[in-house]
Amino acid sequence: MFRRIAIVATGTVGGVAAVLAYHPPTLTPVAAIGVAVPAPVATGTPSGTKTPPATKPGTKTPPATQPATGNSGTFAGNTAQTAWGPVQVQITVSGGQITAVKALQWPNGDQRSLSIAQQSIPYLIQQTLTTKSANVIGVTGASYTSDGWRRSLASARSKAGI
Repeated sequence: MFRRIAIVATGTVGGVAAVLAYHPPTLTPVAAIGVAVPAPVATGTPSGTKTPPATKPGTKTPPATQPATGNSGTFAGNTAQTAWGPVQVQITVSGGQITAVKALQWPNGDQRSLSIAQQSIPYLIQQTLTTKSANVIGVTGASYTSDGWRRSLASARSKAGI
C-alpha cells in the first residue's frame, strides 16, 4: 500500500514540475514572415494612371472608356468578415497576371488566431500566385481564414478586371 502511495506521489510531483517548467513558444508577428502589415491602401485604382490634359474650350473630349480586361496596378479586395476576424487581400497585377499578393488584414485577436495566420497566410499567398482563379485550395486548420481569403481575393480580381 505504501509502495503505491510513493509511486503516485512521485508521478504527481514529476508531472507538476514538468508543467511548471514548460514555456510556450513566443510567436513572431505575421509581418516578420513576409506578409505586409495592415496599412491604408487606395483601392481599385491602377497605379500609374495619368490624368488627361485639360482641353481648350470648344474642343471635343473623347468618350470615357471602360477599363479593359487585364489592367495593371494594385487592387485591394473587400474586407471579408469571418468568425475570428477580418481578412483582406491586396494584389498587384501586371499584364493581366497577379505578380504580388499581400495580406492587409487577418484574424489576430488572440494568440491562436495569430498562430494560424502565421502558418496559413504564406501558403495562401503561394496558392494565389500559382492559381489562375480565386478558387485557392485553402489551408487545413485555417478554414475561416481560407474562406475569407477566397472572398477578398475574388473582389480584388474583379476590381482588377481579371
